[in-house]
Amino acid sequence: METVLEVKNLEKHFRGCEALSGVNMSIQTGQIVGLLGPNSSGKTTLLKIAAGLLQPTAGNIQYYKNAGPGPDARKTIGFCPDTLSFPGWMRVSDAFTFYREMYDDYSQQRADELKRILELEKISSARIKELSKGMKERLALCLTFSRETKLYLLDEPLDGIDPVGKTRVIDAIISMQPQDASTLVSTHLVKDIERVFDSVYFLSKGKIVFNGDCEAMREERSQTVEQVYLEVFDNENSI
Repeated sequence: METVLEVKNLEKHFRGCEALSGVNMSIQTGQIVGLLGPNSSGKTTLLKIAAGLLQPTAGNIQYYKNAGPGPDARKTIGFCPDTLSFPGWMRVSDAFTFYREMYDDYSQQRADELKRILELEKISSARIKELSKGMKERLALCLTFSRETKLYLLDEPLDGIDPVGKTRVIDAIISMQPQDASTLVSTHLVKDIERVFDSVYFLSKGKIVFNGDCEAMREERSQTVEQVYLEVFDNENSI
């Protein structure tokens, strides 16, 4: 397996706030990795730095085949934000046109398949600003996975989605990740999505407080990821 993302001693300071402190992480080809933690733990900041949208204060990131930060790295990454930021006039069909023209790795076949899985086929003429939060989340995921890239970064992809929709989103993550790609998913909804993870990192107050292989948790500790998560964060909150 090849390394698609290596994070070393990453720090990010905002004025009066240490958002990330000494974060280390390694993601290999073919993995689905969970970045788990409560709100305000630093998950979005970490994903935005990995996606090249924020500059770290210290530390460094190594990308697939040693791609440099910035445009070269972004060519190997598909980033799904927690909030879509398209202009109010744009329709769903316009968003797909934008992605097709913007990214060389856009796949119409993948986009069409995801539209079917996520039930977006009937809303192509709808304005994005008129969509529910859950449908916006589905659209963002569909656009992200319409690219054939090496690493997908998903920021809270289940937030605001109904239970049936969550199942469709999880199935889309599993079915549409290329075999030679990896996915990093940030979420605090552990129980809903833990079945897809190969490994997890727990982030608390900008620091990695636990990481481990999910199968080992089940076999060696006889615990689900959610049980380990609750145990770790109960201890964190007691400090």
